[in-house]
Amino acid sequence: MINSRKNEAKTDLDLYNYIKESKKYSEKWLIKKTSNSYVQECLDVSSKSGKGFRGEPDLIYLNEKKRLLILVENKPTIKNHISKNENSPKSYAVDGIKHYLSHFFGEKIDTLNPTIRKYFEDWSIVGIAFSGDINDEYNHLISTFILANEQIKKIETNEILDEEDYLAFFENIDLENISKNISKSSSEINRMLRTLDSQKRPVLLSALMICLYDKGDISNDFKKSYSNWTITTIIRNIPTTIEDILLNEGIDKDKIDVLVNELTFIKTDNDLLSSDILKKILNELESNVIPLFNKRTNYDIIGKFYEEFLRYAGVANVKKGIVLTPSHITQLFTELVEIKNNDVILDTCCGTGAFLISGMNKLVHEIELSQLANKQEKIKKLKQNQLIGFEKSSTMYSLAISNMLFRGDGKSRIFNIDAFSEKAEEILKKLRMEDIRPSIGFINPPYGGKDNQTNPTKKEIQFLETLLDSVSSYGVIIAPLSTYFKDEIERNRILSKHTLKAVINMPGELFQPNAATHTAIAIFKTNLPHNNKNVTFYDLNDDGFVLSKNRGRTDVLNKWTTIKKTLLEKLKNPDKYENQINLVSTPILLNDEWIIQAHSKTDYSHLSEKSFIKSIKQHIIFSTKLKLDLLNKDIDEITFLEILNDTIQRKPANDKIKFNFNMSDWKEFSFSEVFYFERGKRLIKLDQNNGDIAYISSTKVNNGIDNYITPPTYMTIYKNAMTINNSGSVGYLFYHTYDFVCSDHCTVIYLKDQNTTLNNYISIFLKPIIESIRPKFNFAREISDARLEREKISLPVDKNGNPDFIFMETYIKSLPYSGTIV
Repeated sequence: MINSRKNEAKTDLDLYNYIKESKKYSEKWLIKKTSNSYVQECLDVSSKSGKGFRGEPDLIYLNEKKRLLILVENKPTIKNHISKNENSPKSYAVDGIKHYLSHFFGEKIDTLNPTIRKYFEDWSIVGIAFSGDINDEYNHLISTFILANEQIKKIETNEILDEEDYLAFFENIDLENISKNISKSSSEINRMLRTLDSQKRPVLLSALMICLYDKGDISNDFKKSYSNWTITTIIRNIPTTIEDILLNEGIDKDKIDVLVNELTFIKTDNDLLSSDILKKILNELESNVIPLFNKRTNYDIIGKFYEEFLRYAGVANVKKGIVLTPSHITQLFTELVEIKNNDVILDTCCGTGAFLISGMNKLVHEIELSQLANKQEKIKKLKQNQLIGFEKSSTMYSLAISNMLFRGDGKSRIFNIDAFSEKAEEILKKLRMEDIRPSIGFINPPYGGKDNQTNPTKKEIQFLETLLDSVSSYGVIIAPLSTYFKDEIERNRILSKHTLKAVINMPGELFQPNAATHTAIAIFKTNLPHNNKNVTFYDLNDDGFVLSKNRGRTDVLNKWTTIKKTLLEKLKNPDKYENQINLVSTPILLNDEWIIQAHSKTDYSHLSEKSFIKSIKQHIIFSTKLKLDLLNKDIDEITFLEILNDTIQRKPANDKIKFNFNMSDWKEFSFSEVFYFERGKRLIKLDQNNGDIAYISSTKVNNGIDNYITPPTYMTIYKNAMTINNSGSVGYLFYHTYDFVCSDHCTVIYLKDQNTTLNNYISIFLKPIIESIRPKFNFAREISDARLEREKISLPVDKNGNPDFIFMETYIKSLPYSGTIV
């Protein structure tokens, strides 16, 4: 028994030292006891014997400011980690920690003083069961639990985490609940406003939210009385209440007039005047929406409402250039650059204020961690002077005002002005005279601007340049990929003034379900010319979020915290993690593209013997259709399968040899070393005359054959060559043994080696290798001749280091189904 206690004490001490030395916590860990009377009262009746005496977890972490409590139960051997029925708290770590957690919710806490339950209402409580030796990675177990929604919930991690990581689990639960509640409320409000124009709904929402604002020190008669008022009285009081509240909050009269003018429709809308809709909406907002602002999260509550309104109304946000930024991305921006507590954050197209909210939360966090004497006064000043936003749309402006209002301030420096106007420059000048100088810029500009007569919206690159020229330290943007390889003149001009630090490709699903937009985040150090410096490129193809019905993309699997930590670590130490595929660090010169696809090596990790067998099968299917004149025939799959069964043979062309697929001794060649290539010629559909020559275009079916035509004299007739789609279904490669002409959406490829004749076997081998470049290109970034010139591919080589076409042919002949190839 004495030895057992000694072992447990050693386990406690080892784990305590490990956490102290290896993990990040802002307060001290405690062994067994805490001075917090509320925690003590819960533990005073938590003995593992079940007799109501005091219980003592082995380690306790308490952060009263962040309202985080972590309890740890240790056992010296892993055999005592968990019992079969989890009902032996004295002997097993999991059983014990669940026992302690059970005293912080439900029936057990209800037996104590009611103030204790109230005290722990908004706490984050974690329980960790540990067994074994923390210094032996193969001889310890860790199970982690949290209290969520009156339940003990296991979280998927097998290690001790940092303080912020545990808080992130609870923030994720908060975000899930917020998202769920907003979807529910917006659905209900949309139902009530179904007869009102979809663009007016967000304006009305913003107005009603402002009318319910209650600072505490100022009486809000509207909020107190609306439930007893008639609809006419409510409508009459909305404009005056908005004016009173916003004037008191320091908003200029002309800004208030913009909001009030947007609301003139409420005085004439028959549905609003003849029903109690407004009263019901006010009650819904007061009961179920406004309380959500009490959590200090980066979640854009008003933005989510706006998104939901448009979704219910059937409005395609992306067509209007409206792509609201997910909250985990707005928070990520604040971690991609160093932010000090005196930084001033600027967003030149702030929308609903999402970046300003995240910036505000980050600045508040920095102040709270600082040694400043008067932190509350500093926080008050930051909300007044360190958040600057421009927003051209009066609707979005009104949403930003209400969004920031309920965050406790930060709205007085948001301006309903076009960031490209002279007035915006005058405002920035005036702010500089007040010693308010933007130092950090965050932006998610409107997408798809052309800056021309038909589409006067400025281009994304123009928003970027304006932002960078306006801030003194850093600028961060998220924008479509095309921003980073088009508009060469503007991009070169930016590099002459500012340094590009990093570009992060984001998941293609990031903005779903509202938009399928491929984007990247770029980070700049401003006011320092780039001068050919290295840039880190990273491909973040998965952020761990999952698309859920009615709630959009959520971090339901709790993956984002780990993914983000890995991302930040790799950006900080690119030389350590560079693999030339999804992380590249390379000098960027003038005229270079700013995306990883232009600088990474081709990823062949997916290539295997199966890839080449698939290539054989594709050839057999096409050649069978071509031979039987079935390319454009409507034939069912079963009939075609019967035809194939009569034609196909599984055996290889040469069953006497067998290779193990291995790329280790292959060599990298530039595309132009191995192939000649030239772009085809344009021929629009109306000018195509029926004939016998295959017309190859950018389709991915029927081997690229789009038609049979009599080609005009300016088109070259090719034979025994390959084509690659340079746009459309970009990156698909096909081999043609017959006469063909090629559209300008394809590039013709043929071998440079005069001693080798291209044939079915060699082309079948080359197809999966060359098609491996497909992920680097898309509809916006086509395969131009210049880009193809720079591409490199890996190929097997002969003893002289040249492409080994004999091996390629022999290898294909050794594979199943190759006996069918003619």
